[in-house]
Amino acid sequence: MLRFLGKIEEIFCASALLITAFVLFVNVVLRYVFSASTSWAEELIRYLMIWITFIGGSVCVRKGAHIRMDFLLGMLPEKVAGALTRLVYLIAAGFCAALFRYSYQLVRFTVELEQTSPAMGIPMWIPYLAMPLGSALMTLRFVRAACGKEDA
Repeated sequence: MLRFLGKIEEIFCASALLITAFVLFVNVVLRYVFSASTSWAEELIRYLMIWITFIGGSVCVRKGAHIRMDFLLGMLPEKVAGALTRLVYLIAAGFCAALFRYSYQLVRFTVELEQTSPAMGIPMWIPYLAMPLGSALMTLRFVRAACGKEDA
């Protein structure tokens, strides 16, 4: 199940990145070749980049690709380094869990306000939903990493 979820995350990020590049290219061509541009392109690109950031964060945790400073870990005994790494993962999971809680409240508040985006007119809870979803996924991945489980 988690491998399937990992594939969905990767496909989503790759697709969103391709859509972002395509819309940006089309908008640049429209602007500089035809002296016209779309009003919604920048907004769509911004929201897709937010989604890529939060879902991609989960992919990075799963693959161990987050930036970390392991100079100190190399100087410590293996058992101590492993325990310290697990502690860091648990702290990161706690941070992501808190981010989930507060971003979920933000999404609920935005749904209640019925706020829409200025250019595309979509409900603002859709872009904001990236935060609780991404932080929940990262919490899951950090907890699994702290337990020594590999998701591959």
